[in-house]
Amino acid sequence: MQKNAKEFNTKEKEEPDVNNSEDENNGINAEKILNDIITGIQDKTEEFGKTISDYKTSLQKPLTDVIETENSIIIKVDLPGVNRDNIDLGITEDSVEIKVLFEDEEEYKYLQKERNYGKTMRTIVLPVNINTDNVKASFKDSILVIELFKKDKEIHKVNIN
Repeated sequence: MQKNAKEFNTKEKEEPDVNNSEDENNGINAEKILNDIITGIQDKTEEFGKTISDYKTSLQKPLTDVIETENSIIIKVDLPGVNRDNIDLGITEDSVEIKVLFEDEEEYKYLQKERNYGKTMRTIVLPVNINTDNVKASFKDSILVIELFKKDKEIHKVNIN
């Protein structure tokens, strides 16, 4: 009877080890599957974010660079195919509004159409106030360049009582 008990104990010890090994393998497999699912979701989320970003960027046409120097703000706007007469520029102390008419070309059967056509407006909020009396603008090689000079800070004297 003791012999049988030893055999029983031996079997009892071996079986849990085998089961633990299977459980560990199943756990590793389940963890791998879960990690693959999470990685897939993260990849799709990044792609979705890029797609939304591309969509938002495409709505921000015409494409614009805003550069800050010590004394001015310089704005460069890509306006391919636009005539100078089709640009309307409005300026306030803290923003620039650019309205452009992109004339439509002859009617074609487009396979892909990404360029601007029709009226487009872009408002750029400036990081500093500018002097609206001193603005330079030029249009050459389809690039509108606007130089806005920063407003000097006014110092107001305060009487102390």
